Amino acid sequence: MRIARVSSLLSLAAGIILGWGILFGPFFYGCSTTAVSPGQTPGPQICRGSSLVEVQGNDLFPAPLLWILMWSLAPLLAVIGVWLSARPRTSLIVLAMLMELTGIISLGGGFIFTLVIEPLLLVTLVASLRAKAQMG
Repeated sequence: MRIARVSSLLSLAAGIILGWGILFGPFFYGCSTTAVSPGQTPGPQICRGSSLVEVQGNDLFPAPLLWILMWSLAPLLAVIGVWLSARPRTSLIVLAMLMELTGIISLGGGFIFTLVIEPLLLVTLVASLRAKAQMG
């Protein structure tokens, strides 16, 4: 049961860190030049990283913000499933896994959530099933 509890907490921590990083990390790069009059050569090109919040601004809600929140907080169901009762609630862990699998449809951050968090949730599920079998 200890493995299930630790892996569920790791999946939640990874989800929160990934969500925070995708929203506020400088993962979106863009370049711009200074505006000039016609016939003049453009100024130097300036490139910099921006966060998703900066890039999308007012267009962040409802998508992708709700998706990122779901992928970040889905492991909370697994934490609840293994920590709040003596017998693990595998249905909550499976629901969290299904929610994370929806990240496959995203070619951006959602795919990263699936690759990082899904294995941790799988360890949580297997360990909780083993603990449940040993309990009888």
